Amino acid sequence: MDSDNGSEFINRPLYYYCGREGITFTRSRPWKKNDSAHVEQKNGAVVRHLVGYDRLASKRAYAQLAHVYALARLHVNFFQPVEKLATKQRDGARVHRVRRD
Repeated sequence: MDSDNGSEFINRPLYYYCGREGITFTRSRPWKKNDSAHVEQKNGAVVRHLVGYDRLASKRAYAQLAHVYALARLHVNFFQPVEKLATKQRDGARVHRVRRD
């Protein structure tokens, strides 16, 4: 599990749970803001794909959006994992990327 450094993401119960269940727990490095760039990019792409760029400000729209997010969250977080880049090799102008499973 990869997490930001904030206390809203990391707490003792979560850390101990990961240890008990054998889940590898990592976090982004301090002052390295691009560590979670792929996750943030995916979040933006998912939200824009589902909702679009319109501003939704009514209470009814908010309720419908909450319902859509509740359904989409499970699909995106559990069935569309984020792939990390393992290596990147440059051959002149061409870049070969290998993703880690």
